[in-house]
Amino acid sequence: MPAPDSTRLTAFESRWLAEALRLREEAAGPLDDRDAVAAVRAIDGGVEERIVRRALLLGEHEGMAGMIAAWRARSRLVLMLASAVALASGFGAALAVLGDGTRAVNVVWTLGGLLGVHLLSLLLWALGLSLGGRDAGGALGRVWLWLSTRLSPAGPAAGYVAKALAGLLGRARLLRWWLGAVTHGLWFAALCGALLGLLATLSARRYGFAWETTILSADVFVHLVRIVGWLPAQVGFAVPDAEHVRASGVAAAVDEAARIAWSSWLLGCVTMYGIVPRALLWAVCLVLWRVGRARLRLDLALPGYAVLVARLAPASERIGVTDADPGHFAGPRADGTHPLGSGAPLAVGLELPAGAGWPSALPAGVRDAGVIDSREQRKRLVAELQADPPARLLVACDARQTPDRGSLELIAELSRHAGDCRVWLTGGDGAGGHAPHWRESLDGIGMEAERVIGTPADAMDWLRGAGTGAEND
Repeated sequence: MPAPDSTRLTAFESRWLAEALRLREEAAGPLDDRDAVAAVRAIDGGVEERIVRRALLLGEHEGMAGMIAAWRARSRLVLMLASAVALASGFGAALAVLGDGTRAVNVVWTLGGLLGVHLLSLLLWALGLSLGGRDAGGALGRVWLWLSTRLSPAGPAAGYVAKALAGLLGRARLLRWWLGAVTHGLWFAALCGALLGLLATLSARRYGFAWETTILSADVFVHLVRIVGWLPAQVGFAVPDAEHVRASGVAAAVDEAARIAWSSWLLGCVTMYGIVPRALLWAVCLVLWRVGRARLRLDLALPGYAVLVARLAPASERIGVTDADPGHFAGPRADGTHPLGSGAPLAVGLELPAGAGWPSALPAGVRDAGVIDSREQRKRLVAELQADPPARLLVACDARQTPDRGSLELIAELSRHAGDCRVWLTGGDGAGGHAPHWRESLDGIGMEAERVIGTPADAMDWLRGAGTGAEND
């Protein structure tokens, strides 16, 4: 199988691909991944890294890797077009609220027209975030995601890719920050367009500014202008004084100083209450998205990944053997017996792969110790054998896997706490895979060939006290 072009997908996209393949295999059955598994097991790395590597190998063949790369390019194009539309919309909104200069500009309606929808959407975004919505990223972000997904080619594979993205980000609670960054970025573009529209129009035309009311006094507008203009004033924008505000309520301001003060006040409000908050929120969402994306990991407890863990991770890694090979270790007793081995016979599986069907059926009176996969299970079993050594101990190993030092040391340790011990090589009746290697390695720890069982019938007979090796009882 050819190596994948790993430069096409980022680390996040590679995990996205692994999730899409998991969903595909869960719905339509496992893929033929023998070559991929063999290639992955030959490389160094943790379980998740190997799952991702397998996904890259299979994703190229299934076409999902290309779909994700195409989705990335398509979503960027949609985002660029949306940004251009937002910029143009903001520019147009500024032209519309100011008018053609033949009528006085109502400062209250102008400010509301430029910032009203923005402030409302900001309030809704904050409310959704505070309520803990998993997809509280803003309407514009959701529309962008919908368009990017909608433009994808139809087909089952595309469905798995889209569902995988939503599931992966939903479990990590990252969708809100991703869509939030898009939403705030588009609003930032729109408000920048509005600011450019204001600057262009105020530079090219002469406007008069006024406020109108039927029931409010001039003092209300004086205080309103002063309060709203406080923040822009802190960074240098001008604010109309009380005389200019009162005069604008009687007739449109025609004084040059009043025109400049009102223009600066409008520009300052759009900047400080529109552009600056959106820019800050865009930056916060973007940082949280990137940090969360870098920390994102696959949920290996999901059923599809749990099966892959058993297939891709070598037994020695799961047992936890990380120290250097000392060259030798104590093996079982030479005669295979333990003076205190009088407990009920015991059968245990060592690092058997998922779906091995362990055990199919054990003889009456034989205890089942299950499958040993972790260091904690190993310690628990050794303690159990020390407290109650069984008369017979059958250790089942998968002959399709290569024997490692951790497995051999565990077999030797278990055998020292049993009256008699046998190793059953499962998978092809012990005749295929790495069975010869197993026999050679077991002989090296004192487990002679006659104490290695190759068939299920012989294994069950021995547990009953008849057949293979029974003469040693």
